[in-house]
Amino acid sequence: MNKTTVVAKRELLYVWPFGVCAWLCGLVFIDRYSADKAKTAMSNAMEKLKKDNIKLWVFPEGTRRNTGVIHEFKKGAFHVAIQAQVPVLPVVFSSYQTFLNDKLRILNSGEVIIEALPEISTVGMTYNDIEKLMEKTRHLMSEKFKENTREIQMKKKNSLTVN
Repeated sequence: MNKTTVVAKRELLYVWPFGVCAWLCGLVFIDRYSADKAKTAMSNAMEKLKKDNIKLWVFPEGTRRNTGVIHEFKKGAFHVAIQAQVPVLPVVFSSYQTFLNDKLRILNSGEVIIEALPEISTVGMTYNDIEKLMEKTRHLMSEKFKENTREIQMKKKNSLTVN
């Protein structure tokens, strides 16, 4: 994780003291309500990150909803990866439904599996390849998400049976 930064929604910049600390640490803030501003921010950030060899951590779903599936991806991260001709490194977090319930505002102890998949090259890809790259990445991530989530659910089920 050496030399890594994250993309975050611009609204977080105004959450005291997190926003100031995040800005000082080099987070890339994007305006989710203006596609043009978001693209410009991402492009500007990518040039600096590429020059300084810094990795960019992007959450292509936007805000993760705790529904047990990986939702459709937004194009921004893939557009930037193709523009910069840098690989996409999918990182999958298993579901956290076994210990977090948003509606009931319940957070218990639990376990999450985080797994990095093999990187996906963007060398030679163009803007016309964005949809294909998004679909390939989402498919690989969804399959791993399901597999890791099943593993977590089995562990929880087994621990409940033992107790």
